[in-house]
Amino acid sequence: MTVNPRLKLLELTNSSPAVNLNELSALPRSGLDQAIVELEEAELVTLSDGVLTMNCKQRVKLAEQLIHSGIDAKKVSRFLGWREFENFAEHILSENDFSTCKHLVFKSSAGRREIDILAWNDTFTLAVDCKHWLGGLSSGRMKEAAEAQVERATALARRPELLHRLKIPRVNGRSIIPVILALGELRDRLVDGVPIVSVSKLLSFIYDVSPIDSNLKRIRLLDSASQSRLA
Repeated sequence: MTVNPRLKLLELTNSSPAVNLNELSALPRSGLDQAIVELEEAELVTLSDGVLTMNCKQRVKLAEQLIHSGIDAKKVSRFLGWREFENFAEHILSENDFSTCKHLVFKSSAGRREIDILAWNDTFTLAVDCKHWLGGLSSGRMKEAAEAQVERATALARRPELLHRLKIPRVNGRSIIPVILALGELRDRLVDGVPIVSVSKLLSFIYDVSPIDSNLKRIRLLDSASQSRLA
């Protein structure tokens, strides 16, 4: 089976940012040399004294490059760390006409809350929770995660001024869709109205989701008048 040298580099630098070229000796030399030259030209690797190094930013860019070349997103993203996975997901959303805000931290009546990625376009507002799950999870654990994300999205919906600060258009008419983004494809794809989306299906989800799909959980943003009465 042919091994993609770029994918192999992503795998090896997952555990350590530095790779000795001897570790790549099993790969075809011509393909490896060409890949390293191209990655150096693109400033995605640093090569010195037979040691190749990649930082987090370079690894995420390489992952994006691999996806664009046709490598399966699930295969690529399993070699990314948690923070890198979030960056990868944000890039997919922003490359497909969503504005994004990572790590939106805010106070609610129940305490501090955080949305991993808030993404919006003219039609949708997604509150995305990134889970480095590959599979094998119980329905109970997925249900707990879905309920927690609904609670976070509900808390955000009660703070419309935060969305105004992000310059999100037409805030008063919006609803928030809580979403869980997983690394692998899980058995349950909808839990109590919350979509469980694998990273390999993120593109199809954002293009196929319907604004009138009654199966999806939607949390209406509190309008300014209602917020004033609650204050």
